[in-house]
Amino acid sequence: MRSHSTKDVTSSIALTARKIHLIVAVANSAIELDAYETNASTKKQLLREAYADWKETHGVSRVERDSEEWKAMTSDTNAAYQNLVYAKKNEANARRRLKTAVRNLRNCN
Repeated sequence: MRSHSTKDVTSSIALTARKIHLIVAVANSAIELDAYETNASTKKQLLREAYADWKETHGVSRVERDSEEWKAMTSDTNAAYQNLVYAKKNEANARRRLKTAVRNLRNCN
């Protein structure tokens, strides 16, 4: 049986500590992504509601894309649309950070 030197044990402990740190980073990134996904879903629903409210206010049941009504509706609901765009951007960045955290864990030797 091979005896472990102090250097081997210290190296092993450091590697284990690094792996634990990376596992925690993956978990935190996953939790962050979940929050951003939920937020994006909420913003999408709010945009749908803004479109529905606009249609109801203007007595319209359907709006053809690129029509004058479409331009008016998108102009009037632009804030809700921009909120969705921002939420999707945050979601994509969180997904990228999670992938990076997973890759870092996978590459830890």
